[in-house]
Amino acid sequence: MKLDIKQRIEQIRRGEVPEGYKKTKAGVIPEDWELSRLNKQFIRQTRKNTEGNTNVLTISAQYGLISQEDFFSKSVAGENKENYYLLYRGDFAYNKSYSNGYPYGAIKTLSLYEKGIVSPLYICFSKTKENKCPEFYTHYFEAGMLNHEIQTFAQEGARNHGLLNIAIEDFFNAIIANPPLPEQQKIADILTTQDRVIELKEQLLAQKQQQKKYLMQQLLTGKKRLPGFNGEWKKELLGNIAVRHIKRNTIGNSNVLTISAQYGLINQSEFFNKTIASDDKSDYYLLEKGDFAYNKSYSSGYPFGAIKRLTRYDIGIVSPLYICFRISKENVSGEFLDQYFEAGLLNHEIQAIAQEGARNHGLLNIAIDDFFNSKILLPPFKEQTAIADVLSAADREIDLLRQNIESEKQKKKALMQLLLTGIVRVTV
Repeated sequence: MKLDIKQRIEQIRRGEVPEGYKKTKAGVIPEDWELSRLNKQFIRQTRKNTEGNTNVLTISAQYGLISQEDFFSKSVAGENKENYYLLYRGDFAYNKSYSNGYPYGAIKTLSLYEKGIVSPLYICFSKTKENKCPEFYTHYFEAGMLNHEIQTFAQEGARNHGLLNIAIEDFFNAIIANPPLPEQQKIADILTTQDRVIELKEQLLAQKQQQKKYLMQQLLTGKKRLPGFNGEWKKELLGNIAVRHIKRNTIGNSNVLTISAQYGLINQSEFFNKTIASDDKSDYYLLEKGDFAYNKSYSSGYPFGAIKRLTRYDIGIVSPLYICFRISKENVSGEFLDQYFEAGLLNHEIQAIAQEGARNHGLLNIAIDDFFNSKILLPPFKEQTAIADVLSAADREIDLLRQNIESEKQKKKALMQLLLTGIVRVTV
């Protein structure tokens, strides 16, 4: 970053106004930028769904306005949708409920479909004739540039089922920055290009994940053998190769772990930004690196719960609701079992032992003895190791791509903060 830009940022952080800038209700902006009210650039949209449209949309952080069928694989809307608002491509919708990354709600543009419908709880709007570059404001809203305004008129503490209490008139009277049109267009082009970079890499990630799933299904079941291996695979009871681990946390360890689909056993504070465990953790199970934990609660991608291996830390503790175990037999690869469980190859066994309909707060009702009587198909040890190496290499490739995507997202956040405030001026 250039020295003059760094100095400008530091000045603004100190509450000073750099030369060529002015302090406004929309923050410190360039002197040649104007201010506007939201109702000058946008008009409220309340067209009802009189045509019987069934493409019910929801707001997603990653995908924007997306069909509930595509996002949830089902519709969670009521049967009567006549009262829903009908949106066309390019229209905006504001969900007043706060969510992760959107403390004052999310505003998204409809770009994936020609039209769709949204709950009447959303505030919907479309551009006015005066608004020549709505793409600029797509990024402006995504950057949270309207948050300060919303914070000033949202009634403090007045939240109804997670919804901010916001008057329509106040929302459309919100003050927004209005740079010269050529600058709006250039900023929108830069940020849209960065979005495309992220989108292409996310598509590549999805392809890599599908390739790995295919490999898992082929290699972990013996449908496809790696070169040089032809030994017999045998079924083993889990209880014959692993032993239940119920060592309590007598040493006062505070590294509370939770199971994440992407990260496996991970510290709660790292994952949730807070610890949700009880103060007294002496009853928790104490795990060491290489141990396994099974969370019996079903979640997205894990219809029969998730089994994860501790790899990120040397030691940690988990809720006693988890079933924990460690390998007890030689010539059994922990890395192989990790991949085997991740592929869901124990699901059929768990489905057979879980008592149908007996779910307590989302937990499957599974007897310990039944769980350890589950059968696992094991190849010879050298083949286990070779299979685990192939799949672990695929994991590393996926992880590097994820890190790269996260880096591109951070780059976009930085670009938004610099360009949408005018701290960095674009050449037009």
